[in-house]
Amino acid sequence: MAKILIIDDDEQVCRMVGEFLRCQGHEIATAINGRLGLSAAAAVQPDLILCDLDMPVLNGQEVVAALRLDERLGETPVIFLSGCTDRGQVRRSMNQGGDDFIAKPAALPEILEAVNARLNRHQKQRRQLDRQLDRAAEYFVGIIHDLNQQAPQVRWLAEIAAEKIDHQNRIVQQVRKSLDANDAFANKPAAIPPTAALLVKTNRRQHFVKLSEVKAILANGEYSMVYWGQDQHMMFRKPLKQWQAELLPDQFVRVHRQAIINLSFLDFVEKDAVGKSQIHLREFKQVIQVSQRGTPVFNRSLKKFKAG
Repeated sequence: MAKILIIDDDEQVCRMVGEFLRCQGHEIATAINGRLGLSAAAAVQPDLILCDLDMPVLNGQEVVAALRLDERLGETPVIFLSGCTDRGQVRRSMNQGGDDFIAKPAALPEILEAVNARLNRHQKQRRQLDRQLDRAAEYFVGIIHDLNQQAPQVRWLAEIAAEKIDHQNRIVQQVRKSLDANDAFANKPAAIPPTAALLVKTNRRQHFVKLSEVKAILANGEYSMVYWGQDQHMMFRKPLKQWQAELLPDQFVRVHRQAIINLSFLDFVEKDAVGKSQIHLREFKQVIQVSQRGTPVFNRSLKKFKAG
């Protein structure tokens, strides 16, 4: 009937709920943490996801945030199945993109009822979208028919547009040749300027965050979590290696294979029990460890940053 993915660090829950839904005719896949859940979702392309909130590696909120950024999985219904009793956390999870919430422990018929209701609603939305697409197709077919009736005028406009496009292309080619001839430009890495901004989505609201306001970027496999402001963060489907190639090295430095920091937010550095450096950023809860390989890079970057 439907492909359902269960993401829960409790293997007993995965097995029990999965077997029950399988007996109802559904195709079931399971994952025992958030990162494995995202990989399974990409491979299975499920019709619905049952997801726990408190999990290792990636929690339920981070899983949903990553799903909503994926073009293939962004519309997949997600039902949180969790023993969380914190109403604030539940509300934040729903605002992040959850479609329903079932409190543990839950009876299997209750889970089945929620699953069927969400699948039916999603199918209804898809049918409505298909009808809208059909109406749009009919509208554009009518436009094409009208254009065919006015073919001479359309061809005349197309010839004028083609002349302008050719002129613009020649200008672009001249600029590119000029840049390629200049080694200073040809060899310069394509870094993002500090005035650039990221389009983020928080609480279903989209807005821009200046790159200079980003405090840290932490890796999660092929994903990365970007932090800014007062404990605000969002997951991007972008590995740390790509961020490192794009960010300005004078301001952002990779101190660990899983962490890039913005030197502008550096509060202080201290040594741990074994003599490794630990970075504290202003208004940032996490302490970031400096790796052995990252230590000389961090020290050079910090010295250059202070001198600048």
